Amino acid sequence: MLGLNFSSRKNGNCGDFLLFLRQQTNNRLVIRSIHDFSLEGCGPCEYECIHGSCPKKDGLTALTAWMDKEEQSIFVMPLYNGNLPSAFYRLLERMSPRLHDEAEEKRFWKKVKIILVGNPEHGLEPAVQTLKDIYENAGVKPAVTAFSSVKYGMKATQDRMIESREVRSRLVELAWEWMESRKVSVKYVGEVNDDIR
Repeated sequence: MLGLNFSSRKNGNCGDFLLFLRQQTNNRLVIRSIHDFSLEGCGPCEYECIHGSCPKKDGLTALTAWMDKEEQSIFVMPLYNGNLPSAFYRLLERMSPRLHDEAEEKRFWKKVKIILVGNPEHGLEPAVQTLKDIYENAGVKPAVTAFSSVKYGMKATQDRMIESREVRSRLVELAWEWMESRKVSVKYVGEVNDDIR
């Protein structure tokens, strides 16, 4: 499984969540940052990608090859001023020729699970709805889970949400849900270990 961190911070809440999930999946989760792949946005071009050849030479090929070989990809994303990360939109934009194929779009979204970290007063519900709409437009049941730091009495940019037992318990539930169909064992680590950070 590929765990993709869409946060600008490698060691913030999104990174903590992925490290904890890696523990729960017995190290079956490989963690990378979307920023390691240096994706450019589309253009300027003449839509060469429609004919199978994008003129951009960046990390898209390596990222999509990795995602293709993995059974699941877990995207962990923060909200920025009520918006999904621009890197997420760059990825979708660059993959658009591929995702215009209905079967490919469905296959892609069946493999992707999303964890969103944000707060209601900063647009969490509309962002969740945007993601659900993307899944539903592909004919796939949405796999979006939102975590609000306010719910746990924390601040998203200052506190470590992983220190909340409730957060860890919910992440364990997600790991069970995702791994159950793969018949892979999941363990529960009751306390946050020092290697989480």
